[in-house]
Amino acid sequence: MAVNFQEVTEFLNQVDARFGVPACECMVFQDHRLLYHHTAGFLDYDKTIPLTGGQWYWIYSCTKLMTMTAVLQLREQGQLDLDDPVSQYLPECAYLTVRDGETIRPARTVLTIRHLMTMTGGFTYDLTLPNLVKMKEESRNQASTQQMIAALCREPLAFDPGTHFCYSMCHDVLGAVVEAVSGQQLSDYVLDHIARPLGISGLTFHPGKEALSNMPGQLCYHDQKQIIFPCDKDNTYQLTPNYDSGGAGICCRVEDYILFVDALACGGVGRTGARILTPESIALMSANQLQGATLEDYHNTMKPVTEGYGLGVRVHMLDDSTVPVGEFGWDGAAGATANIEPQRHISIFYAQHLINYLPNYAELHPALLQKIYRAIDSQ
Repeated sequence: MAVNFQEVTEFLNQVDARFGVPACECMVFQDHRLLYHHTAGFLDYDKTIPLTGGQWYWIYSCTKLMTMTAVLQLREQGQLDLDDPVSQYLPECAYLTVRDGETIRPARTVLTIRHLMTMTGGFTYDLTLPNLVKMKEESRNQASTQQMIAALCREPLAFDPGTHFCYSMCHDVLGAVVEAVSGQQLSDYVLDHIARPLGISGLTFHPGKEALSNMPGQLCYHDQKQIIFPCDKDNTYQLTPNYDSGGAGICCRVEDYILFVDALACGGVGRTGARILTPESIALMSANQLQGATLEDYHNTMKPVTEGYGLGVRVHMLDDSTVPVGEFGWDGAAGATANIEPQRHISIFYAQHLINYLPNYAELHPALLQKIYRAIDSQ
């Protein structure tokens, strides 16, 4: 029996009126089969060009799921271990320091791959740190991922690795690790080992004119003035034209990224039959990794107590009638959200372009997911 998604469609058609989101697209898969696809809104700020599907979106932190997949692939191949010191692959991480009040001291714990994957590495999301700015200037804005991450690691950490949770550039550092281990630029690795095996063609870290021309205009939210205003189509997390952000660098089409989310929901196997991860790796990714102070930090700064944090993903741990226990995924700075329900092989991907708007996560996403799961459960 077909699933009735009428309530979902009505909701998506109202996201502009309710949330100020003028363009959005949503797809739902189950067992490699399309259950639902809807596009609403307009390509341009003036709302004269209706969306028809096939648009490109910056998905920002939904990039993290692909970076996690890359690291876990390398782990499956025996090329790294989660508890390896990061300095084994990035020598600049051997002598990290920590800002401790008014002083700077050597880090007391060794930074590991697991710390980076769980956002407990001690980094922040400050893109204006002096060494980052200096590297951009010295390279005439041409620095590579490796050069920028080396500069980042010369900055003092906010805390000793493993002692706290802080949402940060940890996954950008992991992008540099992937490059060091694989010998490929992160963008090339993702295309060769994740995207192309799954039949994904509409995904890039560096969109050209064609993709940008078919990208809905980005909007930004000014928190103090509480206004929504047009902003350009640049990705501020792409620190230079040669930088691949493992935490926020991907631009893609909804119809392509859903194929990746579908593979995670189906035990690591995509619609093409290609396997990108083992079920064991997906179980590890989606298991809560935080406890004590780190879990408290996560709940205080990011997500409710019903959720934990795995390897780059939120993990739904307690039944609160919104989404099934065991569901996992992550969101993006402009409002994209990727959601995986492994028990029933359900995958959901939603994209939009409204940056720095907290109702995306506190209201829009929960309401959308609740309506989608209600539709599926009622069939």
